[in-house]
Amino acid sequence: MNKLLCKALVAGALLVHAASSYSDEPAEDAKRVFTKVQTSVVTVHSLDEKGDSDGHGSGVVIGAGLIATNCHVVRAASSLRVTGTSGEFNAKWIRQDAQRDLCVLYVEGLAMPAAKLRPSASLLIGEPVYAVGNPLGFGVAVSAGLISVIDTKSKPPVVITSAPLSPGSSGGGLFDRDGQLVGVTTAVLGTGQNINLVLSSDGLDRIATEGDKPRSQPPQPAPERQWEKDATALQNSSDWTRLEALAKDWQSAKPTAADALTYLGLAQHRLNQKDEAATTLQRALALDDHQAFAWLIYGRVLKDVGRPLEANRALDRAEALQPNYSGPAAERAEWLRQEGRLDEARTQIKESLRRQPGQSDAWRILGLIEDNRGDKTEALRAFQISLRLGEANAELSQRVTQLLADSGKADEASRVNAQANQGKQESARSHVSIGLAELQRDRLGPAEDAMRKAIALAPEWPEAWDALGIVLSRSNRTTDAVKAYDRALELAADNPQMLTNRASAHLGLKRFDAALSDTKRAIAIDPKFASAWRLYGMVQMETRNFHEATTAFDKIDQLGQLTPDDLVSLGESQTETGNVELALKTLARAESMNPNLARMCLSTAKALGRKGDVEKALTYIERALKIEPTSHVAWSSKGYGLMKLGRLPEAVQALETAVSLDPNHSNSWINLGEAQLRSLNLGRAIQALEKAVVLAPQAIDARLFLGQAYFGTRQTAKSREQAERVLEKQPSFAPGLRLLVMSYLMEGNPSAARAPYLRLKEVAPAIAHNLRDQAISKGVVAAGQLPD
Repeated sequence: MNKLLCKALVAGALLVHAASSYSDEPAEDAKRVFTKVQTSVVTVHSLDEKGDSDGHGSGVVIGAGLIATNCHVVRAASSLRVTGTSGEFNAKWIRQDAQRDLCVLYVEGLAMPAAKLRPSASLLIGEPVYAVGNPLGFGVAVSAGLISVIDTKSKPPVVITSAPLSPGSSGGGLFDRDGQLVGVTTAVLGTGQNINLVLSSDGLDRIATEGDKPRSQPPQPAPERQWEKDATALQNSSDWTRLEALAKDWQSAKPTAADALTYLGLAQHRLNQKDEAATTLQRALALDDHQAFAWLIYGRVLKDVGRPLEANRALDRAEALQPNYSGPAAERAEWLRQEGRLDEARTQIKESLRRQPGQSDAWRILGLIEDNRGDKTEALRAFQISLRLGEANAELSQRVTQLLADSGKADEASRVNAQANQGKQESARSHVSIGLAELQRDRLGPAEDAMRKAIALAPEWPEAWDALGIVLSRSNRTTDAVKAYDRALELAADNPQMLTNRASAHLGLKRFDAALSDTKRAIAIDPKFASAWRLYGMVQMETRNFHEATTAFDKIDQLGQLTPDDLVSLGESQTETGNVELALKTLARAESMNPNLARMCLSTAKALGRKGDVEKALTYIERALKIEPTSHVAWSSKGYGLMKLGRLPEAVQALETAVSLDPNHSNSWINLGEAQLRSLNLGRAIQALEKAVVLAPQAIDARLFLGQAYFGTRQTAKSREQAERVLEKQPSFAPGLRLLVMSYLMEGNPSAARAPYLRLKEVAPAIAHNLRDQAISKGVVAAGQLPD
């Protein structure tokens, strides 16, 4: 092939002059040839096992229903389709000459004329030829060139042409001026020059009858077994013998798979092979000691073999690895129940259910605890939820039947015992529990499906509508969430939790009055409902009513339910009301509860800044950035602090990071503009501040800084426009008046400057006097006409 390529390159160079001799004719020749042969050229589509397109090439009709193409076009296809001037048809690969990369397809019903074959012996080097195919998938097209080489050593001969080819041309035809088929195009031999390989038409018609039949594709290898999925299924069905066998096979197939040993240890434990289970789990943890599930099972085994301290440490390790893992709390609850420590057990199991509400075994344990405590109603409820969530436990079903019978619900007891259909309301409760579990795993689609199933079963059950609202809120479909909460409250008008949930949705939509109305109603119904007070405080902060926000969070403090976040909100509100020292004490309480709370660090920095301690404020901002390195608020605060300390290059760098992290945060742009203004980078200041006023048109500081930047670049009209926008909001704002006066003086218009100057003298006489003196000292003649 390399020798052939060299010949082609040399021949291509020698034929440059020859090509020029056709320079007046090729376009018309190509058009004429294309018109003659296009009905004999098709597009060949390669389809995958789903019937989707997996590639395409070209083909030439060489007989009744017969199409020649390259084998590499069709070899990997699951099925074939051809498209030509007479329509689109299914095609079948019937013959091949694999050595020449030529294949023949059969198309039943194809009504397209066959191309006439031209023998290679009659070809001449330098003769014009025309490639017709479907390059790049855009439709059948033609390109012109010359015959560069005829390699007669190949049998049949191979032709090299300068006619350009592109991907998709493979399998197309190379024709002479009379429209006779010279060969089938197959490959590009080089880049930068049109040097392309064509398989001559010699013997092409014989392949259709004498060629080899295509070989069947080898079967695809079987997919790898889904070991963990199969193991989980056996665990859920409590088929411990089969799980043991599967885990052993898994371990043999994958000797370093820690999960295989974990499931083997689980099966051995449930088959009462406790010592073997302990050894197996030790091996699993030696391979991977970051498996929370393995530590849980190991803890269970250690407890059963009489090593309780080590067992508890194993559960601690599981929780440290996966803080929201529900298993360790459920395991402790069962141990505490067995020891008779029922209140502690109840606390643990409720924590487990808080982490994962949809776990059937945890509901079963809660039922056992409530049963032991003597609360049969709550025990029955927990057991029923466990069954609805799929707990397959004969003893549990028997206990539910007994409790129902003891409570006078004989019919229901019979239905449970016979595993009959559940009531719609109970099924709805099950769907809500499942939906909440999906929500906790952030599976919003399945969570919504579960809630809608609950509503379909029990459309008058307010909790189902409320649960749907919660899911829709998490999905950022807040308007729809409000509608769901509306329906819930139509059914349960005095439910403080539902009112608070709807208030939260209103807050997200900036409907502050509606949010306040709902929180006030909730508080009136239950004055000790901390969630309502919390949301009430959040609404007051959003509307900048910080005195009322302080009252709300103080109330939560009195109820003994303040979280670190609540303390931060209280501290922020105290800062805004001017109680900076009290705010710092409040924020210190939050820090003692959670030192790694970024919001606490930023709020403390803000309070310190108000106090004038910018250096210390920066230390808290740096802490916030260590906790949340991508917080645009923290970067903006850092830049502002550095600017206040006069460290302008560092400030600009921090603020540029802030706007990169969130280009839509107006305050970062304002701070960046001010820093650039102070650095006398007026052009960059203008760019930043123009962005700021687009994002926050009402921001007075942004407009004032922008006006100052315009003034500094002698754009007095633009400067005055910003000053006037500022004074629309605050007519007596001295910096705005000063900027307006200066813009007129810069233009030599003392009469226009007079009115704002007199207003400035009225509200800030010292500033007015200083402005006049400075302007006169700098040679602004018009300033001398202003009254002293």
